[in-house]
Amino acid sequence: MKQILSGMVFLCILLCCVSCTEYTPKPRGYFRIEPPRARYQVLPLDSLPYSFNVSQLAIVELPEIGSPEGWINLSYPSLGVKIYCSYLPVTRSTLQIAENESRSLVSRQAKQAKAVKEQAYSNPDERVYGSLFLLDGESASPVQFMLTDSASNFFRGALYYDCVPNADSLAPVTDYLRKDIIELIQSFSWKK
Repeated sequence: MKQILSGMVFLCILLCCVSCTEYTPKPRGYFRIEPPRARYQVLPLDSLPYSFNVSQLAIVELPEIGSPEGWINLSYPSLGVKIYCSYLPVTRSTLQIAENESRSLVSRQAKQAKAVKEQAYSNPDERVYGSLFLLDGESASPVQFMLTDSASNFFRGALYYDCVPNADSLAPVTDYLRKDIIELIQSFSWKK
C-alpha cells in the first residue's frame, strides 16, 4: 500500500512538472478598435465637380499631378484605411461601360468574399443615382459604391485596408466606414 501511495505521489509530482513546462501556443489576438463618434463637414475642395460630406477623421488626399481630374482619396490613418474615389465624365453611350467596369471590379473582389449585397440609391432632387456594394467575408475591399447623374457624370469609390483583411477583426472599422460612405452617398451632389 505504501508503494502504491508513494508511486501516485511521484506520478502527480511528475505530471505537475511536465505540465508546467509545456508551452501552449495562443491564437493571435487583435486590439479592440473603437473609432470615435462620427462628425462630418462639407468636402473642402471647391475645384471638384461634386460635393459631399466627409468625416472629420478623414484626410482628403489629391492624387499625383497627371492623374485624372476629380480623383481623390479619403485616408483614415488612425484606422489604416483609404477610400479611393474616381470621377469620370461620361456620355449616355459611355455610362453603361463605366457601370459595367465598376460591377466587374466588385465581382473580382467578390471571388474571395462569401456574398455581395447591393443596395440601390436614388435622389432625383440632386440627380444622384447609384449602388452601394457590401462584400461579406475576406475581401480587401469590403465596401464599394458608384454614383451617377445618368447623363454626364460618374463617381466610384472603394474602401481598401492597409493590411491583410480579417473580416471578423475588422468588422467594427468596416461598419464605421460603411456609415461614413452612406453619409457620403446621401449628401452627394453634382456641381454641374
